Amino acid sequence: MTTTNEQDIIEAIRMFIGKDEAPLDVEEPLPEEETSPGIKVRVKPPELPVKITIKEPIRVYLQIRRSLEGNYMIFDHPLFDVVIQPKTNKIVTFSKRTVSTDPYPSQDKFFDYLMRKGMINGDSIQGGNVYGSLEATYPINDEVDTVEALLLVIYYFMKDEVADVKAALMYADELEDSYTDPDDEESTELGEVPHKEKKGSIDPGYKPYGLIYRL
Repeated sequence: MTTTNEQDIIEAIRMFIGKDEAPLDVEEPLPEEETSPGIKVRVKPPELPVKITIKEPIRVYLQIRRSLEGNYMIFDHPLFDVVIQPKTNKIVTFSKRTVSTDPYPSQDKFFDYLMRKGMINGDSIQGGNVYGSLEATYPINDEVDTVEALLLVIYYFMKDEVADVKAALMYADELEDSYTDPDDEESTELGEVPHKEKKGSIDPGYKPYGLIYRL
């Protein structure tokens, strides 16, 4: 049997333990009651929406064709064609048959560009078994699609190089036409400029000293 003092102590302990526990049948206080003096309320901000950025794939535009052997043939350059051979890990350039300009400087520039971009083995650049061709080998990377990387780098090379080469070839053709078929303003009729007996500063009758005794 408990005494009056013991009952008071037990009630005090129950009140102390149940102080932080909300009774089940009591409704939550309204916002106005939460902001009453002496009570601090911390409101957690809602989570921000997650933004997902979808990057468009890089697109390249080349005059390319796939051969029966599985090679990639690129015809964008006006002086030479590029062939990627995945089976042998080679890049070969073949000079076009219809050009009169030597394609070697452009081919050398092409392979130098690939070498400086780290796409080919620099010590493998050499002449091919076909006249006017150059070739090189490229390494295989398991983390990157090698053919896609080559096509991307070739696209960036062709993007600027083709326009410059076409402008140079067009200028050479225009210059040759001006010599062989000049306009009326740049040409004279026969007899319009009178012929002189002696022209120029070199006497045609002058003979070098060493030829006097032989002629």
